[in-house]
Amino acid sequence: MAILTYQPFKGLYTLGALGFEIARLPLWLVKYFLSYGRQHPEWSFGQAFGVRLFFSFVYHAATVQIRSPLSLKPGKEGERFVVLEPANSKYYKGPLLSNPDVKPVKIGGTWYPAPLTASSDTKDVTVIFHIHGGAFVIGDGRPGASGYFASKLLANSGGTHVFAPQYRLSTLPANKTSNPFPAAFQDSITSYLYLLNDLKIPASKIVLSGDSAGGNLAAVVLRYLSEFGKDLGIPNPAAAYIWSPWVNPATQDDLRTLPNYNTDYLSQPFTNWGVRAYAGPPGNAAVTGPYVNLKRNYFKSDVPMFVNTGSNEVLFFDDVEWAKGMKEFGNDVELDIEEGVPHDVLLLGKDLGFDKEATSSSKRAGGWLKRVRKL
Repeated sequence: MAILTYQPFKGLYTLGALGFEIARLPLWLVKYFLSYGRQHPEWSFGQAFGVRLFFSFVYHAATVQIRSPLSLKPGKEGERFVVLEPANSKYYKGPLLSNPDVKPVKIGGTWYPAPLTASSDTKDVTVIFHIHGGAFVIGDGRPGASGYFASKLLANSGGTHVFAPQYRLSTLPANKTSNPFPAAFQDSITSYLYLLNDLKIPASKIVLSGDSAGGNLAAVVLRYLSEFGKDLGIPNPAAAYIWSPWVNPATQDDLRTLPNYNTDYLSQPFTNWGVRAYAGPPGNAAVTGPYVNLKRNYFKSDVPMFVNTGSNEVLFFDDVEWAKGMKEFGNDVELDIEEGVPHDVLLLGKDLGFDKEATSSSKRAGGWLKRVRKL
């Protein structure tokens, strides 16, 4: 209900939801104490309780459409936070210009563990350019949202540096300034060009990465480079990590009908919010094309891809279908499945009790990268 996104109704709903969930806590404690009451028989009490608690948070946050304010001020990140100017207009073509009300803008980004500059020695550098998830409506590249993910990439996945942009988030009600598609897509291209053109980092030293909605963006960046990169003089990155990608935003099935709904924390209000906000004023027509909807919209890319998904996440079947379809289309794709985990384990592994599994996934990604770089 849209009315719940406005005060005082938003506050009243939040208080009511908090009271409701607190009242249910004893039931969850009893239910998950024994293994047969848990969502997955091999999960620990902490994992079962953590996923259920986070499901409730995501559900209610989507109902009131919490805002994630973005700032271009460094804050506590200090010199690790940088501000990027839009690239030359010649680099934005085709789908990047599909909405005349959405134009490239100045954005921010966070470096881990320290920033690179135009004068940095890049001889022994591998930059993982990571695009965060959040259904296009929440999240950013700063440590509070992306720090755990970046730490796993640095420790296990072959990166000496991680750069995480702060792309524009879409909002509701949809209007000319609500950052609909292709705002996040434009900002992803701006970020890649910043690494190439501003910092002079060789494309061979860059690994593209993205999780969930960011995985969707990483995939469409590869599609854009495949379609326009040669004419624009934009080289491909060395490889791509695509984590739990949101393959099918445009025609997403009701999550409640999908097999893994009970072993994940994603909810229907959350995905509905993301789709409607990213579509913007044009409505569903804006997100049915191949630069948002990846499902069966395969393309050829020269970039090797590592596609990771969890066997118990609600997007698992779409992820597997897309990875296999891309491979059959002639791409170098490694499908990697982490057994027994919910959505986007590298994002929330620590909070939900799946740190071991997040470490395992990121280590396999690092091993894969070593192999493909020797080809």
